[in-house]
Amino acid sequence: MLLALACAFAAWAFWHYLASDAVSVLMTLALVTTVADNLRLRRKLRETQRRS
Repeated sequence: MLLALACAFAAWAFWHYLASDAVSVLMTLALVTTVADNLRLRRKLRETQRRS
């Protein structure tokens, strides 16, 4: 129950303090995560092609 309250408070604080910038923060986080995953997959693909 305590963890649920902490998560609810964090969500409220995120939206309350960032207001209209919250969407920009989420989009930036999604973009950075996608780029990082893409780089990881490219490295893995290169390693797999070298083995073949």
